[in-house]
Amino acid sequence: MRISLRWRILLLTVLTPATLGLATLLTVSRNVSDHVNSSSIHESLEHSSLVFESMLRVRSRELAGSAHVIAQDPRFFSLLMLRSAQRDNRFAVTVRGMAQDFNRISQADLFEVFDREGRLLASVGRVASARPERDSLMRIARREGSIEAVMTRPDAHYQVALRSVVADGRIVGMLLLGAPIGTDLARQLRSMMRCEVTFVSGAVITGTTHDALADRKALTRAMGRLAPGPGRSTGPVTEIGTPSGTWLTLARRIPVSDPQHRQFYVLQRSFDPETSFLRVMRNDMMLLALLALVAALVTGLLFAEQILRPIQGLVRGAREMERGNYDHPVNVRGRDEIGYLAERFVEMRHRERAYLDSLEQATRLKSQFLSMASHELRTPISVLRGYRDIIASGDLGPVTPKQQDALGTMREHLARLTRLAEDAGRFARLKSERIVLDFGLHDLATVVRNAVAAACTVGADRDVHVETRVDPVADAIVADAESLEQAIFQIVTNAIRFTPDGGRVDVQARCDEDRLRIIVSDTGVGIPPERLDVLFVYGVSDREVNKHHTAEGLEFNAPGLGLGLSVARAIVEAHGGRIEVQSVVDQGSTFLIDMPLRELESEPAA
Repeated sequence: MRISLRWRILLLTVLTPATLGLATLLTVSRNVSDHVNSSSIHESLEHSSLVFESMLRVRSRELAGSAHVIAQDPRFFSLLMLRSAQRDNRFAVTVRGMAQDFNRISQADLFEVFDREGRLLASVGRVASARPERDSLMRIARREGSIEAVMTRPDAHYQVALRSVVADGRIVGMLLLGAPIGTDLARQLRSMMRCEVTFVSGAVITGTTHDALADRKALTRAMGRLAPGPGRSTGPVTEIGTPSGTWLTLARRIPVSDPQHRQFYVLQRSFDPETSFLRVMRNDMMLLALLALVAALVTGLLFAEQILRPIQGLVRGAREMERGNYDHPVNVRGRDEIGYLAERFVEMRHRERAYLDSLEQATRLKSQFLSMASHELRTPISVLRGYRDIIASGDLGPVTPKQQDALGTMREHLARLTRLAEDAGRFARLKSERIVLDFGLHDLATVVRNAVAAACTVGADRDVHVETRVDPVADAIVADAESLEQAIFQIVTNAIRFTPDGGRVDVQARCDEDRLRIIVSDTGVGIPPERLDVLFVYGVSDREVNKHHTAEGLEFNAPGLGLGLSVARAIVEAHGGRIEVQSVVDQGSTFLIDMPLRELESEPAA
């Protein structure tokens, strides 16, 4: 994302007062907080945390003990020893009745019985578990015999004890006992420890003693900085501001819970009596900081306007100069550095215009010569083609087979001369005037396929397989579609011309980060190494490419390149890109069009 100069100036001018105000605010807040934090509230929260964790450990041992006693009762494990074929509806009723009897003793909110494969046989508690929540715990229980843990659900969590039921030295089932960690437990703890208690599962509050919705929302927003980090079970005592007041807050991970599931309990005590002075000081400092920020913003706007107005004039002049307009006025006045820069820019523009005029005159003369040569070639070519057709038709007398071969050779060379004249005319038009591209948003696949289809039409008499692949990730590009299609057409056409019948041409297009790459590979005759450096200047003739093949009797009908590659390079360079080529004689050539991915230009932000 491009940040305009105005916003950067504003950022620099506002940064200093904003930093000073923030530093002052933090200093005052820290000094007052250090004084207030010397009270015993922190120690009280730490003591309450120890009491709560002790209660959880006692409850966990009770659940584990009950599970151990029940799992060893013969009435319990004898039923689980029955094979699957022996189980019917009466079996399910019997297991459920037995589970209810045992749960009257254990009084567990979560009481579930499973067979050896982990299938649920009976659930008689007030709540029930879900398979995704208990599968990982069952795997551990099968391996270790029993486990005490915290089982999570999207909106709740439970303290559970899971035990394998063993009979005759093998596991015949599983027993799960659990108790919820929620609002009832939180209220019980508040009556004992005189503090607000909240249980959090991930980012959801599963139980709390806070009655106000605003307090619960404030706590949820603050959990990101309250929750202990990886490898830690407790975080520091932190202040949280809510509509009802300020709270000293301690957040810790629930004992024996999985750190990846982010299960926490939060203890809070009101801190308002100790922070009234701190709140007044913060309000005053915030007001002063706001006033300083507004003053800095106004100053920055005025300062930015003084700098940006002349710079924007230079930018507009440079943009018009890029488009070929050297007469656009640059209204910059002043005796400072920017005024000096504007004067030098105008002088440079005048020298650049004079130099370009001389270059354009020389280019115009060369283009006129090429255009004239192209035009003059068409007339004799047309005459020669007409006489050749008359002779070939037999209007002037019988034609022998040898004469037919000679006339076929004449047709091929006349076609080459025609293409050369057309390329020369096109090259002359490109060089006679500045290439002005009409950039727009176009579909890459459409541009490539249109160019390849046109090239296949020109080479329809050739038995060459052409395959096109466009990266599906690549979407729209900013380019001059018509000229880019012409560049791809020239390269693909040349690849088809210099590929023997039965060969192939592969065209690939993809976007790599901020670059557009179009690769044209062929299995043709290749280009001699000594011609690669001047390939885009002089092209390559049939005789140069095929002289090695002629010696081996492999010469085939392949018209010359002419000026097509020069046209392609001029178009690609106008897009800010380049063309690279790699070739091995007898193995083929690879052309790479490498262009930057552009964005649609807009006026720079004021």
